[in-house]
Amino acid sequence: MQHLIFDLDGTISNPEVGILNGYKYTFEKLGLPIPSDVVLRTLIGPPLRIVFEHTYGLSSAAADFAIQTYRTYYNELGGAYENTLYDGMYDMLQTLHQQKNNLHIATHKGNMAHEILKYFKVQDLFSQIQHYNEAASITTKEKMIALIMQAENVIDKNQVVMIGDRHSDIEAAHYHQIKSVAIAYGFGSLQELKESKPTYLVHNTQELLSVLQQF
Repeated sequence: MQHLIFDLDGTISNPEVGILNGYKYTFEKLGLPIPSDVVLRTLIGPPLRIVFEHTYGLSSAAADFAIQTYRTYYNELGGAYENTLYDGMYDMLQTLHQQKNNLHIATHKGNMAHEILKYFKVQDLFSQIQHYNEAASITTKEKMIALIMQAENVIDKNQVVMIGDRHSDIEAAHYHQIKSVAIAYGFGSLQELKESKPTYLVHNTQELLSVLQQF
C-alpha cells in the first residue's frame, strides 16, 4: 500500500490571495514597504520565521511580532479561506483514497492546516497531518516525513512518495531516499524544481493522478 505525502499550499490548494493579503497586512503593521505581488509570491512555501528572519533580516523578537501579526490576519480575519482547491484536486484525492492509498500531509503551514482541510471537506481522507510547530520542534519537511513514516510503521521506503511544489519538498524526499513528484502548477519555478531533481515532474492534477497510479 502506497503512502502518498502531500504538501498543502501550492500542491493541493492555491492560497495565493490569502497569503499575499496576510503579508501586506503584516508589512503595513511593521511600517515596512510592501513588496510587489511578484516578490510576495516567492514567499509562499517557506516557514514564516525563515521569511522574516532570514529573508528580511528581522530580529527574533521582531519576527515573533511579524508572525503573530500575519497569523492574526490569516487565522482570525479570514485569510485562510481566501483559498481554492486546484482544478480536479478534490476528485483526484477521492480516487486515490478509494484505491486504498494512505494519504498524508506535510506542510509548513501551522495548525490552520486542519481547518483548511476541513473547509475543503477533505480532512478525513488523510491519515497523518504533520504541520509546522516550533513548540514541538517540527520545522522541516524532513522531520514531518520522518514522523509520518514512524507513525505508519513504514519499513519499505519504496512505498512512500512526497508530492510538493518547492525544492524543500523534493530535497526532503532525497534526504529520506523516497520517491518525489514535483508540482509545476504551484509556486516553485520550473528551474527550481528541475534543479532539485524530482523522480517525476507534473503540470496538472491529471498528470499527477496518472503518475501516482503507476506506483
